[in-house]
Amino acid sequence: MVLSMTGYGNAILETPDLLIRVEIKSLNSKGLDLSIRVPRAHSEKEITLRSILGNRFQRGKVSVYVDTEATGSRIAKKAMNWDLLLEYYKELKAKADTMGAPSDNLLPALLSVSEIIQPQIDTVTDENDWPLIEKTLFEALDKFDAFRKAEGEAMHKELVSYINNIAEYLEKVVPLKDRRIEKIKGDIRDKLTFVIEEGRIDENRFEQELIYFAEKLDITEEIVRLGTHLKYFLEALNEPAPGKKLGFISQEIGREINTIGSKANDASIQKDIVLMKEELEKIKEQCLNVL
Repeated sequence: MVLSMTGYGNAILETPDLLIRVEIKSLNSKGLDLSIRVPRAHSEKEITLRSILGNRFQRGKVSVYVDTEATGSRIAKKAMNWDLLLEYYKELKAKADTMGAPSDNLLPALLSVSEIIQPQIDTVTDENDWPLIEKTLFEALDKFDAFRKAEGEAMHKELVSYINNIAEYLEKVVPLKDRRIEKIKGDIRDKLTFVIEEGRIDENRFEQELIYFAEKLDITEEIVRLGTHLKYFLEALNEPAPGKKLGFISQEIGREINTIGSKANDASIQKDIVLMKEELEKIKEQCLNVL
């Protein structure tokens, strides 16, 4: 099955006093590059997370973000430093009176000073929250997998289309391969007749040279091998995590296409070779994103 290496999934879990957010993103990568960010209270769980996620991902640059936010009764309470508030107020009131400035708004202004109002407790997360975080993580993973599967199905269709296009162009080449040998044979005879009297041409030697020349230009084996590679590519699409294998097969497909092109010596065949190469480039680009 084709799965996209790029993906996205997120999940949110809200309790009366805690909000948990999990976000998972991945991009293309030759190997597995896993980045995990968890709340400080659960930093010791990173090794556990790496083990869980390492079994879910084979390749890709994967980022996992876990964030928690206190709500309700868990929101940090505030403590008022009344002595400091009174001290600041007296000092500012005296200065305002000396300068003849109004002092009506001194109290609201002082309430915004961080030294006067400070958090009394700060309990955003604790170890008992981990089961909830883990539940949210798996929900995000399920969405992430669904995203990659949907992308993979679209990629599967495109890759099959590209392979079928190459197969169609190859079918056009087959009837041209033998016809071009006869054309080359006639061209050589015409040129020799032009410079040498026809009766002086050694027909046996001429046929031997043509056979040797035809063998060098024969593309039958390359056509057969290319057809085999195309079928193998379609079979590999149904294997689990075929990305690397598809990349190797596409290299072999390219090798056969290039050999056919170099040996073809025919304008009609070269035209189909160019079209094959265009489809192959699309395949290679897509294979970079296949898991």
